[in-house]
Amino acid sequence: MKTSDNLPQFLESEALIRFEDCDPFGHLNNGRYIDYFLNAREDQTRENYDLDVYAHIKNTGKAWVVASNQISYLGEVKFMEWVKIRTCLRWYTNSDLLTEGIMLDKETGAIKSVIWTRFAYIDIKKGQKAEYSQELMDLYKKVAVVGEGKPEQFFEERVKELRSMDRS
Repeated sequence: MKTSDNLPQFLESEALIRFEDCDPFGHLNNGRYIDYFLNAREDQTRENYDLDVYAHIKNTGKAWVVASNQISYLGEVKFMEWVKIRTCLRWYTNSDLLTEGIMLDKETGAIKSVIWTRFAYIDIKKGQKAEYSQELMDLYKKVAVVGEGKPEQFFEERVKELRSMDRS
């Protein structure tokens, strides 16, 4: 895991929307958005923070599990369209974290979708919540946008904020 002080808070990658992920109208199926966001975040954290979730599970016996998703669809995404997926860690506690993903039109930067995913950290053998190591807490402290502790902002407020920024 990288420990540099110059780690980016916002991570970005591109994805091509595949045929098998679309509905009969050629639009990205609403359930498949989550897969695109999770896959992007997994790749981004491995590439930017040297945090491989599978190696972490193997070495520690602890893993992140999705506790909840909140998603808003702001624009259509079509078959064979290239999108940018920007993610960040918004906040964290000693055993939870919340990531934000924003799917953007690659050409115009228009926001297509936004998701908040809350992860719980668990000890796989015990089947219960676990606390993060100091190394993970140090990483989170460097990269979290909001910081430690749950903020007061609700998802709906964030979507409204993003919509107003998208019109600028």
